[in-house]
Amino acid sequence: MPPTLSTRGAVHAATVTPFWSIFEDLLQNPYNPVTRKGRFVNMGIANNSLMSDDLLRYFNSHLQLVPEDLTYGSSLFGSTRLFAAICKLYNSDYWSPHEPVRPEHIITAPGCGSLLDQLAEHLADAGDAFLAAAPYYNGFDADLATRANVRCLPVYSDMGDGAERGSFEGPTALRGFQSALDAAARNGTRVRAVLLNQPCNPVGRCYDREAMLEYGRFCEKNNLFLVVDEIYALSVFPTSDNSAPAPFISALSIDWKNDAGVDPARIVIVSSASKDFTSNGLRVGTLVCQHNDSLIRAMKATAKLAMVSSAADALWSALLHDDAFLPWFIETNRQRLSDAYETCKAWCMRMGIAYTPSNAGHFMLVDLAPFLPTTLDGTKLNCEESETALWAKFLDHGVALTPGFNYHHPKTGTFRITFSLERPALEEGLARLERALRAVGEAGGDAAAATSACAEGAHSGARLGTGAILCGIISACTGSRAPAADHDSAIHEGLARLQIAAACSACCC
Repeated sequence: MPPTLSTRGAVHAATVTPFWSIFEDLLQNPYNPVTRKGRFVNMGIANNSLMSDDLLRYFNSHLQLVPEDLTYGSSLFGSTRLFAAICKLYNSDYWSPHEPVRPEHIITAPGCGSLLDQLAEHLADAGDAFLAAAPYYNGFDADLATRANVRCLPVYSDMGDGAERGSFEGPTALRGFQSALDAAARNGTRVRAVLLNQPCNPVGRCYDREAMLEYGRFCEKNNLFLVVDEIYALSVFPTSDNSAPAPFISALSIDWKNDAGVDPARIVIVSSASKDFTSNGLRVGTLVCQHNDSLIRAMKATAKLAMVSSAADALWSALLHDDAFLPWFIETNRQRLSDAYETCKAWCMRMGIAYTPSNAGHFMLVDLAPFLPTTLDGTKLNCEESETALWAKFLDHGVALTPGFNYHHPKTGTFRITFSLERPALEEGLARLERALRAVGEAGGDAAAATSACAEGAHSGARLGTGAILCGIISACTGSRAPAADHDSAIHEGLARLQIAAACSACCC
């Protein structure tokens, strides 16, 4: 008898479906704007390439390791060098903390995902849940569930699709939260925390101060933690749609006790080098909790299993300590994000595609519902299937976007476009996207019928076309048709697995 995995090991293994090969293909075959080689322009992952040349020159000339970097360092939870650099960043005017951040408030890990995984372990028990306003970053689902078995429950707006102004300002930002909490209780699910993305991915805008206070009050009233992901804090920029966007307000800047009657022990902040510092691969994440020693101790028990490498520590520390380069980097990145946004907006307007104005992060939401196919190989498609089929068409044309259902977006046909690519790559990606959309239009299809069917609840219908869709995607990405066994497996797993295993699901950022 061959050796077998544990029950949980078998569950993890089952999530690694053929779709993981798509993500591998996207990473291993990127389009190179210089050589014009590579299969895919990846506009699905929030990767900022606008500062890459500048940052590579800086890092290549500033990596200075010391003997201590070849040991276990000065701490199991982040080096004293890194703690000093992080404190300098958080105690600056960019965050304007109400009280100074000190090293004992900080835990580091290789990215926010690792920190959220650990937080789920320490704040909730298996089967418990966090609440998050929909649409939200698709990685939250996997970050909380993979090991801790904690669910992230989407909370929907009763005012629109969750991108409207009222969802980010004042008391209306809490639309639907009490109802969602009550519904979870009726279903026997205990909610332990609210997860707030400030600024919001995928919407691309900031919550105002009063909205932040309302989130805190809700958590205090219901005895919940408030976990604030501030990974896009420095990526707020002006646009022709909004020349004076709402500024980033950090949870660190609020006097929670006096301004909102909130116990500050509930407040946890996470961030990383990945987005604001255009360094997804550096893998440095930070957690700050200033008033909960028990949580910091619990985090230390798991953080030693997920340490930041000395090289990444040294590079980010050098950047954060550089009083000349750092302000230039932040301001230049904002300007380049503005320029890239305008390029993407101009393309949308020329194509007649509706978009949701954004002014934070690396992306915008676009409405591609008019291009959704209604059938595939003679099989009628439901909502998620139609989005997946369009996503597959994009891959077939060498460009990757992320479908809105991965973000729990309520409006079928919404996709997220990442525009923070170097200008030649951005233009090539938009050209490929245009060719894919024109090919869909030439093939025909009743988009109005697709929208109507979704409105009538097609999400809950039988997924008869799923196997064909999934095998079609595999074929588009690998150049070969999936064997019958994979076809049957794809039907069995369905599109629900796509949220964990597909290239544009939890692997996306």
